[in-house]
Amino acid sequence: MTLIIRTSYELLKKAEKVNPKRKIVFMIVFIIMCLMWISWFSLCPLDPFRLSLPKIIHWTGFGIFIIGLALAIGAFVQLRGLENIDHLVTTGLFSKMRHPMYIGFILWILGWAIYHGAVVSIMAGFIGIGNIIFWRRIEEENLKSLYGKAYEDYIKNTWC
Repeated sequence: MTLIIRTSYELLKKAEKVNPKRKIVFMIVFIIMCLMWISWFSLCPLDPFRLSLPKIIHWTGFGIFIIGLALAIGAFVQLRGLENIDHLVTTGLFSKMRHPMYIGFILWILGWAIYHGAVVSIMAGFIGIGNIIFWRRIEEENLKSLYGKAYEDYIKNTWC
C-alpha cells in the first residue's frame, strides 16, 4: 500500500496536481516512506518461507544491507533533505552516482532479505525495487527539464 501511495505521489507531482513544497504534503509522504521501511524491516524476519543460508551468504546479505544504509543516509545528509532540492548536486557521493539514495534503498532491500533468507520478502522486494526504478526515471526526466545540458553532461560522468 505504501508503494502505491508513494508512486501516486510521484505521478501527481509530475502532473503538477500536488505541490511538493507544501509542508503537509511532504510530511505525509515522509510518514508513508517511514512506514514502508519499518514494514520492510519487520517483514523479512517474519517471512513464512525462510531459507537456511550458508553463513557467508547470510553475512554478505548483512554487508549489502549496511552498504545500502550508508549510501542512503550519506545521500540524505549530503542533500540535507529529501525533497525540494534547489540545485544540481554533483559532489560527494553524487560525483560518482546520480542516485545514491535509490541505490542505497535497493541494496538494503536485497541485503536485508538475503540476511534473513526471506523468500517471500525478496519476491516482494522486487516490486519495491521496480517502484524505485520508476521513481528514478521520473526524477531523471524532471532533472533533465530543470538543468538541461548541465544534467546531460553530469549523466556522462556518473553511474546510475
